[in-house]
Amino acid sequence: MKIIMKKYHTHLSTALSIVTLFTLLSISGCNSYEPIIKVQVIKLLTAAPWNLSSVDVDGVDQTSVYNGLIITFSDDTFTSSNGGAVWPATGTWVFTDEQATAFERDDGLIVTIQEITETSLKLALTWNETTVGSGRTGSVSGNNVFSFTP
Repeated sequence: MKIIMKKYHTHLSTALSIVTLFTLLSISGCNSYEPIIKVQVIKLLTAAPWNLSSVDVDGVDQTSVYNGLIITFSDDTFTSSNGGAVWPATGTWVFTDEQATAFERDDGLIVTIQEITETSLKLALTWNETTVGSGRTGSVSGNNVFSFTP
């Protein structure tokens, strides 16, 4: 009888240990999705250079202002060409939230990620001034929505 009880106790202890382990993993797993989201967004951002397909400012097409804009992201920096005043040639960025829905550039500008897939990137920002440089408009104030393809 003691042998049977000892085996039962050993199996019960093992079962309780397994249940406890799974419970702890489940609880910690609830918060672990947030870093995974960031990793996935970084992977998409850094997969290839992003080529401008269109820009709307307050609902008006302003693509010609940023003609030829290309942005390349790394884990915490970006480079751009033909970005006018809105997209400096280089800069750093950091996510503003755990869901990776926006990032802040080193100049303090908040950029919202409205859409990101392997084939599409849509970034929105509010620019506060219209600039003119080299005889043409370099930026347009308002709510800018940039659409890119790789």
